[in-house]
Amino acid sequence: MIRILFFISFCIIGFSTKAQTKDSIVSYPIVIQFQSVCCGVPSEEPLISFLKTFKRNNKIKKITAYKIGPLGREGEYNIGFKLTELNKAQKKSFIKKLKQLVPKLNDKGLAVVNEMETINLKSYPSNVTIERIKY
Repeated sequence: MIRILFFISFCIIGFSTKAQTKDSIVSYPIVIQFQSVCCGVPSEEPLISFLKTFKRNNKIKKITAYKIGPLGREGEYNIGFKLTELNKAQKKSFIKKLKQLVPKLNDKGLAVVNEMETINLKSYPSNVTIERIKY
């Protein structure tokens, strides 16, 4: 009986550890990093405007993003896009236009675009969360 309980508890611990490891590493085709230079991060308004226009022009109902943060004292965070709602041509167009937009976001802080970004949540502080946002 003790062996059976030990085996069951071992399996539960093993599966939960594996699930945590799988969920802690996430890949995104494109990530925007909002960084602070001295006085906060850039405004999201141009990004939101771009997303609304892109959705309307491509007849897309929603674009899902994941806000990862807080990453610093001045509100730094990342926004990751999985782009599962878009087809191949739309993804290519989205990434190209987003790369053109991001240099315009550098009003207060700095915004940087990274492609094929893999984020390991274990490397971040414990207070960092991922929030799902639908634009």
